[in-house]
Amino acid sequence: MMDEKKIYNAITRIDDDLLDKSINGNAKKTVSNAARIRIGAIAACLTLIVAGAIFAVPNLLRSGKEHAINPPADNTSAVSVIISGNKITGRQELVYGDYSSLSDGAADMLPPCFYIQTVIEAEVVEVLPDTYYYAASYSQPNHVVKLRVVDQVRGDGMPGEIYLRYPYYDTMVFDGYERFIMSVEQVGTDNFALINDTQGRVDFFPNMFIVYTGDIGYGSVIAFKDGRVDSSFWDKTDYTVSRIPRGKELFNALFDDPKSNYYPATRKETIGNVKNNIIKLAADGDNWRVSTNRYNYVTVDDVFVSPEAKAIKPYLEPGEGNVFVHYLSPREDRVVAEYTRIINGFLTDETIVINGYDGENGNVSRSIVCYTAENLSKVPDIGNAIENIDLSNLAPPHIEVTSGMELAYSNASGIYRNICGKVYGIIRVMWYYRFPEYKNGLLPDDMYYLYDENGNGSIIEREELKSIIGDDSFIQRFPYGSMMAVSK
Repeated sequence: MMDEKKIYNAITRIDDDLLDKSINGNAKKTVSNAARIRIGAIAACLTLIVAGAIFAVPNLLRSGKEHAINPPADNTSAVSVIISGNKITGRQELVYGDYSSLSDGAADMLPPCFYIQTVIEAEVVEVLPDTYYYAASYSQPNHVVKLRVVDQVRGDGMPGEIYLRYPYYDTMVFDGYERFIMSVEQVGTDNFALINDTQGRVDFFPNMFIVYTGDIGYGSVIAFKDGRVDSSFWDKTDYTVSRIPRGKELFNALFDDPKSNYYPATRKETIGNVKNNIIKLAADGDNWRVSTNRYNYVTVDDVFVSPEAKAIKPYLEPGEGNVFVHYLSPREDRVVAEYTRIINGFLTDETIVINGYDGENGNVSRSIVCYTAENLSKVPDIGNAIENIDLSNLAPPHIEVTSGMELAYSNASGIYRNICGKVYGIIRVMWYYRFPEYKNGLLPDDMYYLYDENGNGSIIEREELKSIIGDDSFIQRFPYGSMMAVSK
């Protein structure tokens, strides 16, 4: 049986969004007139471009150092939300049904813990009221909270204000607590783009962070009231606790036996003692919950180091209707930043990777695809097209829905691809059906719409789509008519 350390190491590198995506689908009945789109012939370019837009921060190794408690570099209110001003023209994804009942699986084995990387003491300034989505994994709703950094417990250089993106919970989850200690991971330097679903626009956030374990309920957020640990915070994050086998038992163990669980807090412990405990745990070389990744705050000066990187920086600035969103991979001797163009809230196949090696030795890697001003002027409006799809009245094309089948989930999502200088918008509709007698299996199906740069579109089969855009990761690979096992 895999021990907790191996389970944790394996699972913390898996995005919850990807896990949810891997077990989702849906739909019903006949194709609606609004969803049928007519098109003339589409010229097929035989050049195949494999363009995968998969974001995953790799395991990054860093030699251990002792770090004293450092105050933030700037305790002023220096950060504010930068609004794009560009309205997105439609929904980025439609959902029909409920996939939350299918989200049990490997992630539930993750033991709660405090994983020590960049650690801050902070207070909540404002929880933004809108709901946000990340374009690379649009299925998961997020909120954003503005934090004032009171102290940087581990690492250096943190600005006075940061933003924290967190999933699942409502805007009240931080209410009732005066301070928090958090283990966080930086995901942006100049800005980070999120789709503001409430306002229908793309917002940019400088100094964006996430909780290191990916979810505030897994133990990397410790709440304080009257200067002492308040464990009632985990009652508010019951969504996560309920997803973990023996969830309550495991969380209680953190406080009842913190030494065995490498946890820095007991119930009602003072905030000063907790910070000292974190420093001691960070210095313990045998503590597997201490990250060896770089944990200092990263600035643009750490990314745009080489002449090549500096030269491309203006190209990456937000433009009308599009923006480059990026992830950071801080390493011992450099910072690697991977940028992907987002148009109207949808992922494209244009990527740029900057390796910020020491000195002048950094390099820039660019995908073959590049969206010119002319390309951007001919982007089909797939956001509006998705909004006009009626998933509740759309039938799966490759499977027969019998009386014993129950629709679990369906969704419609889209991407842009630039093939031989022509811009295409692609919408994928997915279904997943459940059989009452086979609860641990789902029957999937899919269909695709292809839109040209004139906005004309039609339904297209997988193989024909592959002949146009290549063996793209957006095109599903499961055999039609086959069951997919899920863990329950």
